[in-house]
Formats: sequence, structure tokens, C-alpha cells
Amino acid sequence: MGIQGLLPLLKSIMLPIHIKDLEGSSVAIDTYSWLHKGAFCCSKELCNGLPTSKHIDYCMHRINLLRHYGVKPVLVFDGGFLPMKNEQEIKRARTRKENLARATEHEMNGNSAAAYECYQKAVDITPSIAHELIQVLKRENVSYVVAPYEADAQMTFLAISNQVDAVLTEDSDLIPFGCPRIIFKMDKFGQGVEFRYDMLQKNKDLNFSGFTKQMILEMCILSGCDYLPSLPGMGLKRAHALIKKFLSYEKVIRHLRYSTVAVPHLYEESFKKAILTFQHQRVYDPITEDIVHLSQISDHIEDDLDFLGPYPFCWITFHFSAYICSMFFKLPEAAT
Repeated sequence: MGIQGLLPLLKSIMLPIHIKDLEGSSVAIDTYSWLHKGAFCCSKELCNGLPTSKHIDYCMHRINLLRHYGVKPVLVFDGGFLPMKNEQEIKRARTRKENLARATEHEMNGNSAAAYECYQKAVDITPSIAHELIQVLKRENVSYVVAPYEADAQMTFLAISNQVDAVLTEDSDLIPFGCPRIIFKMDKFGQGVEFRYDMLQKNKDLNFSGFTKQMILEMCILSGCDYLPSLPGMGLKRAHALIKKFLSYEKVIRHLRYSTVAVPHLYEESFKKAILTFQHQRVYDPITEDIVHLSQISDHIEDDLDFLGPYPFCWITFHFSAYICSMFFKLPEAAT
């Protein structure tokens, strides 16, 4: 989902870029984003279990485009189930199921155009699809990493630890994660727009003068994110104004409660967990070949942190398919 409406409000600091400008660089790729795009043209086949390689071809075309211009792609795959996204994942699964039923109904009624549209909304990028692409990546000697949990956190880690020079994605969540350099909206010709975190203070539509990194994160969470739905009537501009005035989410929530806004009882606790998930989600470090936190956790945080992704991975047999299990435990070899 990302942060609804964020990218258009950052238009003033988004600069055009062509992939050739990244020659000699390594770029982490949000692989499921590419697979979703590639699946649009073969959604009916994927939903019905029919053989197709169009989604794989889509990804390989873009990989080869990057390599043509001297850019090293590092494909990053989502991994296991993250507890903080439970509600969001249930909602998405329900939506896909409903759209698949609609697609079938439209086909029975001879409305192929409506069926095609519903198939696009129903298609799911499964672990077996990811496995299929990974087999091609191995043959083509393309680097990849399977994240313990979310690709967003994994790509941010690779960027802030200087293991890649930029991240290529369509997901605005990379901004509250604090990713320093992001390429959005890359087309089949290699054209896109570049976001740099250090340019935020120069933005025009939302004035971030005086905002800290923490305030930007809290603004994004307050406006609604995958880890916490927004309060009624709370959009990005209102969240920005409230954080600018009160400086912290605790003071904003206190103000809202005094203003008779219906704030759920557990909202503040959930907000804190959302912050910790953006800051400290578990990721894989290809250098140390170990599971680490995106950023180091302070000693005073003594909460049960399983919402960041359970560790050790005793849950893996329940939430990973055999495909992803086998790939995960081969990460050090695969990432070389």
C-alpha cells in the first residue's frame, strides 16, 4: 500500500533520471513489484494455474536493461509472514478471492474485458513464482537476496550499509524506512525519477523545515501505513500539520483525545509498535551472513519483539513454502 499520497507531495524534489546515470553502481530491486507488474499481462493464466513465462520475461527484460547500462542488479524478495501486517494481508487475500470470483462470473457472462480487469486484481505472487524467477537468476548469474521478512526493510538495510548504491521500487514505504536514495517509476526504457532523503528539507508542497527523521516517520504512520490504519479523517496533510505543531505522536494523540476524536484504546501502543517495525525490523546481512536488526535496538526496549518478525525461525515451516525455505538457508551462497 505504501504511504497514500506521499509521492505526489514530494514532486518538487523528484528529479528525472535514466538508468545509464547509474553506470558502475549496484541497485537493489523490489522484485515482487516487478513480478506484480509482469503478472498483469498474464494474470488469467496465473490465476488458473496455466503455464506462462510472461511475468518472468518482464523481469528479465528490466534486469538485462540494467546490465546493458553497466548497473549491477541485486534482486530482493519478500520472505516470511510479518505479524504487524496480519490485518493488511488478510484484507488483501480477501480482495484477491473476491476479484477471482468476479472474474469467473464475468467470463461466464461473456464479458472478457471485465474478467481481465478482475484477474489483474486477483493475481497473487506466490513463493512458487518467486522460486521460478530465482532459478532463472541462478542461470543468468544475477545476485539476489531473500529477506527474512519484508523486502522494504531489507533493501533499506543494503542501502544504509552501503552494500548497494540505490533502491529501485514503486513503494513509498521506503521513505519512512529512511532509505537514502530511491528510484521510482522506472519504465521499460530506463527512465524514472530519483528521490534523495537528504533533499526533503527543500520540498515545497509539504514543508519539512525543522522536521527530524523521527517526525517524518511519525507523520507517515499517523497518515496510515501497512502497520497501522489511519484514524478517521486523517490524511497526509493533516498528519503533517499535527506533527509540525505538536512535534511527537504522543502529544498528537493526547490532543486528538482532548478534541473528542475517537482514538481506539490500543492505538498508541500500536503506534509504538509501528515505529519499532520501521526502525528495527529483522533483515539479513550478506556480509556477516547473519540476521540483524535494521538499526540497533536500545537496551531500554524490553518488549516482546516478535512483532518485528519472530526469531529464531521455528515458525518457518508454517509460513514459508518449501521453495522459500530452501532458498532462505542458501542465502550466503546465493548473494555472492
